[in-house]
Amino acid sequence: MKPPKPSFEWIITDRCNYDCTYCFQRVYADKRHCSDATVEAVFRLLPTLEGGWLVKLIGGEPLIHPRFFEMCSRIVAAGHRLCTTTNFSLPLPKLLQLLDVCDGRLDTITASLHLHEVRDLDVFIDKVTKFQAVKPAKTTFVVTAVMVAEDFDALKDVSERLTAAGVRFRFQVLRVNNRYVQYDQEIEEYIAGKLLENVSQIRDRSLFGTMCHTGHLFFKIDVNGDVVRCFNLQPNYFLGNITAGTLQRFEGPQPCLARRCTCTVAANRHMILFGQEAAKPALVRSYLGAWSGSVPYASAKVYRVITGWLSRTR
Repeated sequence: MKPPKPSFEWIITDRCNYDCTYCFQRVYADKRHCSDATVEAVFRLLPTLEGGWLVKLIGGEPLIHPRFFEMCSRIVAAGHRLCTTTNFSLPLPKLLQLLDVCDGRLDTITASLHLHEVRDLDVFIDKVTKFQAVKPAKTTFVVTAVMVAEDFDALKDVSERLTAAGVRFRFQVLRVNNRYVQYDQEIEEYIAGKLLENVSQIRDRSLFGTMCHTGHLFFKIDVNGDVVRCFNLQPNYFLGNITAGTLQRFEGPQPCLARRCTCTVAANRHMILFGQEAAKPALVRSYLGAWSGSVPYASAKVYRVITGWLSRTR
């Protein structure tokens, strides 16, 4: 089993210049950028993370945050590597600025293709191929698209055009009500070898009770400064607020208490200890820990509902 890659994901904005129908952030009425106070708090955190972490800036569309390039510069100056996901809508010179700012420490950039938001697909593909031609060899560049069944033919064409141009292309499985959808046989067969890594390990699978380094060597910072264990709501989820100075990470791996895992991040960073399940006493301690105020998002009643869901997955 590969060792975990210490990392955190930072949602620096809820705002986006796209309006995709399948985007979960469409439900947020109050869309805003990460505040200066939170930005400064994260800057203070960076030197305390030993060994060089992978820091991912996400959104919304992260590149529209007014301090985006400053964030990139501070992250790499602190000895960490950067990755980001963008809809690649900005002009090519602005995207190339990211390469200059990161000075060889851009680990990964993902360009998300949202077919119905792109005005000219040929322009998008041309921009992608030009970026591919100049990016550093050590920087992973991948184009992804959510597979929407009615767009299958168009997405298949894009996949084949980019692959022929030497650009790495991967599909994401559409999620509805926090569940991965099942496509017809033709689509499933086509995307089988073209999915993001580790989708097959978590798709429609319960990892409840599996030991995981999320909360320890991985966490997510929300736009308001709240720090949470991962992308899946569960007991023992909230780690504090970085702006308020209350962040407390786990001291080691803890059992997963989510009803299902719907994000490949933990698997791709080798946080999930597949096959290593927590003993019942550890599960009980994790449940009890959640009562100490680690789930501010839920009242006691809602918490009982959540834990009821979780208990039925075993």
